[in-house]
Amino acid sequence: MTLQSKELMPVEGIFLAAKEQVFDQFKTKSTPRLVYHNYELTTYLLQLIDDISQEIKASDSAKELAKLAGLFCYTGFLSNYESATETSVRQAEEFLLGQGYSRAKTEKIKDLIWLLDRNMTPVTEEQELFNDALNALHFGNRFGTKRQLLELEQNLMDQKGSSKEQWTALQLQTLLSTKFYTTFGKTHFEPILAQNIYGLKKQVDKLRRKGDIVIETPSKPNIFEELETMVPNRAIQTYFRTNYRNHINLSAIADNKANIMISVNAILLSVLLSLLTYKNIAETNPMVLMAVIIFSITGLASLVYAVLSARPKITTINKNVSDIQEIKKNLVFFGNYVHLDIEEYEAAMDELFRDGALIYGNMTRDIYFLGKVLDKKYRYLTNSYNIFMVGFVATAITLVIALLLP
Repeated sequence: MTLQSKELMPVEGIFLAAKEQVFDQFKTKSTPRLVYHNYELTTYLLQLIDDISQEIKASDSAKELAKLAGLFCYTGFLSNYESATETSVRQAEEFLLGQGYSRAKTEKIKDLIWLLDRNMTPVTEEQELFNDALNALHFGNRFGTKRQLLELEQNLMDQKGSSKEQWTALQLQTLLSTKFYTTFGKTHFEPILAQNIYGLKKQVDKLRRKGDIVIETPSKPNIFEELETMVPNRAIQTYFRTNYRNHINLSAIADNKANIMISVNAILLSVLLSLLTYKNIAETNPMVLMAVIIFSITGLASLVYAVLSARPKITTINKNVSDIQEIKKNLVFFGNYVHLDIEEYEAAMDELFRDGALIYGNMTRDIYFLGKVLDKKYRYLTNSYNIFMVGFVATAITLVIALLLP
């Protein structure tokens, strides 16, 4: 194909050829370590460019330039991670000029790709479109999960590691310098950006209060941290609701079984003790006295364990704790906060409601300690039933022997 014929190739043809070229690169050169800069990130960027273009009614030329830039902007990470943007620019230039694409448009596409690295203020329509698509991609709805993948990727690619506090603070500074320029970007993505800034600022403040300078394994986020920004979703609400209901039902079942053992043991002990006074049976048949003694001991032990199982257990984790940061971790059960002043309790609850991770942690710890109480209840209950069973059998055998002996 001659250069002249390439110049006559329609834009759709160039875009399809570029898309095929980029896909081939990701298929042949990508490694499992690129958990962030992958082909899915490229396709999602193209989708955002389409969505924003449609909403702001961008010109065909601006959309064309932005989509071609979006195709090539991450290909450099496949072969030269440290100079990825420069490599992407070079690859885009070589391919587009090789396809007979306009040099003037190619220069504009190179400028768009450079937006990844250079602190440039968008001035043209295509730059504003591409800038908003990039920012929506990196700092929009998926920011919470994707930033963890970016941190993991940089560690896997032997980039310089940083502490949790340093990484979070750097991400916060990046968010604070992020701007949207299109009307759709400002109305749709700026509120999301503000939520991300708020959530990240709280994380930075929390890390600074704790003084944590620890490099954590970046393969997964902190416990409960990135499940959601503020409010648990429906599946997690269902999980906690079901667990609380199950724990309450199990506790009620244990109490009912304990009440049964208390009643049965009390009745049988009363009957056996009254039997001793019946026609001086203990003097005429001493084996009956032995049966009564056996059941009195085992029945009393079973009764004690049943009472211990039914006895209320109040968890008081925060009783001797003065650090408010620790107190806020256990506020669900009344035994953990009744010693607080009303002002302290209100302040702690206010911060709890504003921190999704703290809510998850409180409910999880509460379920854990409910489980510990249930475990003790059922251990006492098992001992009560076992002792009753052994004592009742031994008593019955002793009584049978006493009645059969002459």
